[in-house]
Amino acid sequence: MTEPKISIIVPAYNVEKTIKRCIESLLRLNYGNYEIIIVDDGSTDATKQILSGYKEKISVMALEHRGPSHCRNRAVSESKAEYVAFTDADCIVDKNWLKELLIGFSGENIAAVGGSQLSPDDETAFGRRVQLFFELTGFLGGYIKKSRRNSLSKVPHNPSCNVMYRREALLAIGGFDEWLWPGEDVDLDYRLAKKGFVLLFNPRAIIYHYRPGSLKKVYSMMCRYGVVQAILTKRYGFFRKIQFVPIFFLFLILLFIRDASFLLLIPILYLFLFLKTKDFVTANFVFVFILMSLLFWNLGFFKGMLFLKNLKVSRG
Repeated sequence: MTEPKISIIVPAYNVEKTIKRCIESLLRLNYGNYEIIIVDDGSTDATKQILSGYKEKISVMALEHRGPSHCRNRAVSESKAEYVAFTDADCIVDKNWLKELLIGFSGENIAAVGGSQLSPDDETAFGRRVQLFFELTGFLGGYIKKSRRNSLSKVPHNPSCNVMYRREALLAIGGFDEWLWPGEDVDLDYRLAKKGFVLLFNPRAIIYHYRPGSLKKVYSMMCRYGVVQAILTKRYGFFRKIQFVPIFFLFLILLFIRDASFLLLIPILYLFLFLKTKDFVTANFVFVFILMSLLFWNLGFFKGMLFLKNLKVSRG
């Protein structure tokens, strides 16, 4: 049977440190009928020069800097493939990545299939601890999923760093909201689900994702995530577990004010992390990281809900 055509689309903005490893992994995929489209989003570092070295093997679209959603939409509009797969420029894909994603498309109502995120072999100690944080808190936002089964399961959302869509389904709902970032993938999947499409997760479809290299970058990211969740909550109401975090956060603060004994929850959390990591340094890091990320995420959410009067609530 003829393999369906797949377009792999990768937005790239100032990714000189990781883009070569990303492309090399894409070129080694165990699949015959695919193309690689790297969308240079107005990079100002050495990304352009690195991409030029692969001009015989990949397609490069050079655009003005307008964000990853615009990059993906432009590439999807020019693709002629039946399926489009997305990953990020700071990711390395497993050689069977495309085959594992494609397995899930067994019915016409299945719009997307996503997969797992692991740490690369050469990830820093800091990056591995950030990965551990995402794994421990993944049940809230669905960004990183852990499956006890090695089989397909239905999900409400797949992150855009590891997902494949039917191209027709994307075009039918107008693609990504180019005004949103991050959270554009959450918005897209929500609209697909409302149209009756099914989203699946295959833990065997693996990418290896480098994480931000400093606390400043991570906390800034957490704040942006919080703002975006405020936007999505204003658009659609509460439809994700993570959107209830601010309510829980305020509830905990009130408990601590009324009864200081609730501070005992903090050492209990630390004990859980130590038992999970079996390492004091990692447990200390993740413990502080969770508390600070919770703070910055909630600051972003409340900023979006209370102070940003001109949030673009309608989809556009």
